Amino acid sequence: MRTLEAKSSGLELAIITVSGVRGIVNKDLNVAEASSLALKFGNYLKSGKIAVASDTRKTAPILKGAVTSGLVEAGCTVFDLGYSSTPSVFKEVSFRNLDGGIMVTASHNPPDWNGIKFITKPGRGIFEDELEAIQNASETYSPKIGRVFSNRPVYLEILRNKAGSDSAKGVKVALDLAGGVGSLFIPSLISYQGCTVHAIHGTPGIFPRIIDPTVDPLTALSEIVVSSSCDVGFAFDCDADRLVIVDESGRKLNGDATLLICLRYFLENSRNRKVAVSVDTTQSVEDLVREYNGKIVHSKVGEPNVVRKIIENDCGAGGEGSSGGYIEPGFVMCRDGVYGATTITRMIKSEGSLKDLLSQFSVYYQDRGNVRIDRSHAPLILKQIVEAEKGADLTDGVKIYPGEKSWVLIRASNTENVIRVSAEARSQETAKDLVSKYSKSITEIAGTLEFDALSWRSSDTGKYT
Repeated sequence: MRTLEAKSSGLELAIITVSGVRGIVNKDLNVAEASSLALKFGNYLKSGKIAVASDTRKTAPILKGAVTSGLVEAGCTVFDLGYSSTPSVFKEVSFRNLDGGIMVTASHNPPDWNGIKFITKPGRGIFEDELEAIQNASETYSPKIGRVFSNRPVYLEILRNKAGSDSAKGVKVALDLAGGVGSLFIPSLISYQGCTVHAIHGTPGIFPRIIDPTVDPLTALSEIVVSSSCDVGFAFDCDADRLVIVDESGRKLNGDATLLICLRYFLENSRNRKVAVSVDTTQSVEDLVREYNGKIVHSKVGEPNVVRKIIENDCGAGGEGSSGGYIEPGFVMCRDGVYGATTITRMIKSEGSLKDLLSQFSVYYQDRGNVRIDRSHAPLILKQIVEAEKGADLTDGVKIYPGEKSWVLIRASNTENVIRVSAEARSQETAKDLVSKYSKSITEIAGTLEFDALSWRSSDTGKYT
């Protein structure tokens, strides 16, 4: 993680990582900074062709205007896609062979946040070395002023063709659109598949729930699913890259369920059965890939890390269960909640019900907790854990396998003064015990280092589904 330099205006520091710039507009992220970053990005891409779009936050027009201004000053040709999803910008870059793209979004963050996400050839997010190169790029203006064109994104037409007319005919679907950009096109797309659609929270720019569907309880969606006898409910975030499922009984499922169902479809219909997932993803994915004689590789937590593993290992699919994110690089090289939804509706149609579909996956239980520690002390604590746990996986933090069908992942947060402890096992009790055991160990180690640690449990518990 890196931060923007403080400006003379006295603004607080915005956060900038490979996942994008994030901040509150005119508090820790202003239009001058946005324009400056876009100018640097344009110079980094040597005044190329750039696609630009935004989600539906109220600050989107001002921030997109600043981004467009910076790109034009760098001599870029800008294709304005208007209000569009993050996956649509990725698709635009890859399909039209553009030099890059910028999505103005804070994704799943609260409504008063906004941000900038950089996209490069061949339609993927940037990596750490590229982020550094962009930050160090020149801020000089181009002698040739760029131009701006309004473009209709190719994404929706391609996805419609891929989803198929009446491909899920008769499936009843409830949609929680969260006031995001998906409000503009998801209902018609799911209807095109032949589904009966019941949509809520479909006014763009009005956010009646927590934008992140993995965090919000999705009570309203659950009620609609039950009252309308729907086969499934889908909840999206503001830029439509995350997807969380509600089952026919109104029960919110963990993000791993989204990934599992989409991977099942992929493995049944692809010859390339190599899959990349983050280290915090359920073992059910490994069981599934093994069932299809596929190969699985693990990455650090975070979409850019999964994408990098996909590219390095020529994987056909991947994702992060924790974020409800499925990635199929043959379509678009980022999480795509909408593509995931069209895939799941087809799977429900072919299998008869979501319940029947989920019954085919192995069941594990997860639990999560945090130990409040100053981040500067985390490396020493993790070092002691590694020394005590021989054979631990160090892909991201420390992953321990205390039993054949269980794991514990210990990672220091990049943004908070906590060490995160996650566990998965065959029973909820075992998962809770593992989180408790290793949280206690971290607290004890902290005590020997003579600084305070406050351990507390999160409420994020439950089956992978």
